[in-house]
Amino acid sequence: MKVCKGLDGIESVAKEVLSHSGNDAIVILQGDLAAGKTTLVKAIAKELGVNEPVTSPTFSLQQCYGSNLYHYDIYNQGIEQFMSLGLFEELEKEGLHLIEWGDERLVKLCHDAGFKTLKIVISKEEDQRCYRIEDA
Repeated sequence: MKVCKGLDGIESVAKEVLSHSGNDAIVILQGDLAAGKTTLVKAIAKELGVNEPVTSPTFSLQQCYGSNLYHYDIYNQGIEQFMSLGLFEELEKEGLHLIEWGDERLVKLCHDAGFKTLKIVISKEEDQRCYRIEDA
């Protein structure tokens, strides 16, 4: 499914993602630099009632919000570092795991491990952002 919205429509995109993922899934976010991955994570967190500031875990690799929302950014470290640090095992925890910069190798690993996995590819088209939401 493909949804295109301006920034003012991000809440409806977050609701759509949650309707597909539920509260216990792996969501892999792909898109160019500044495509809106962290913006979508913030909107999803807001929909889940997270009141604390949501920031990209670029250097810490992982942020936890409450007891059921996990946010990862593997841009700088890549999947190899993600695996070697034991973060793949973190995905076994119950909750919603949002991973920025996950590539197709990570999609396959999550699928092969039996995790409910969603892939969202974000692109900019004219004055809108488009979100292609796929079961992986």
